[in-house]
Amino acid sequence: MLPPQKIGLIAGQGTLPELLLSKWEEQGIMPVVIALKDITPLSLTMGRCASVFSIGQAGHILHFLKSQGVTRVVMAGGLKRPNFWTLRTDWDGFKIILKVLFRRVGDDTLLKIIRDEIKKRDIDVVGAHEFIPDILCPIGVLGTIHPDKEDLEIIKKGFMAAKQHGANDKGQSIVVNKNNGICGFEDAKGTNALIRACQKFSNPILVKVSKPQQDLALDMPTIGLPTVENARLSGFKGIVVESCKTIILDKNAVIENCNKAGLFIMGMVE
Repeated sequence: MLPPQKIGLIAGQGTLPELLLSKWEEQGIMPVVIALKDITPLSLTMGRCASVFSIGQAGHILHFLKSQGVTRVVMAGGLKRPNFWTLRTDWDGFKIILKVLFRRVGDDTLLKIIRDEIKKRDIDVVGAHEFIPDILCPIGVLGTIHPDKEDLEIIKKGFMAAKQHGANDKGQSIVVNKNNGICGFEDAKGTNALIRACQKFSNPILVKVSKPQQDLALDMPTIGLPTVENARLSGFKGIVVESCKTIILDKNAVIENCNKAGLFIMGMVE
């Protein structure tokens, strides 16, 4: 009998890591879990091949994956960008930080640096969506609420503006409405902060897309129930994401909650 296939998982927060683990184990795949100290729920390590590391211990993490015969790894779940000045690291982690600090890189360049370090160990980075394709947003309106013609016109403009904002590596989201056009741009504070900042506008619409240069295997735009709840509380009219390039966590619940809140939700392409 052949040994079980192994796949590494560098697990963050949220529901996606557990969803992946369940899917793999159903298929007879053996997960090798990297839990990040003070980030990953330790429940993910129970009864599994796993080890806990500081987020700065890049060398230790990669050595552990190699020692377990891992040739593919998925990074899934929420991760906050660390404070590089206070981060405890090993030598490989320190080298990554030096590149980041002295090149003043944005998020996409940082992820490219991380991918390059992983590739040096002959480990491929794979996106979670390759194992669970139905977490991706399809094209079109998902719920029972629909945007009107004027909404669609401003959404098209917003989509192009969001792509340009992403090309500058500043964020994935913008907010638009009929009266003001573009109401706000996402910054380092994230999508939910943008939503709250735009609640003063009438019937705002969130538009979230992938950056043109974004490494979708390492980092894909994601929305979930907190996005919907923030939009509801902030008086939003709808949520638009890029289809096939956006993960919707708890998709059925997201659609149901949008319907209840009177929010339209839709996926669109360029």
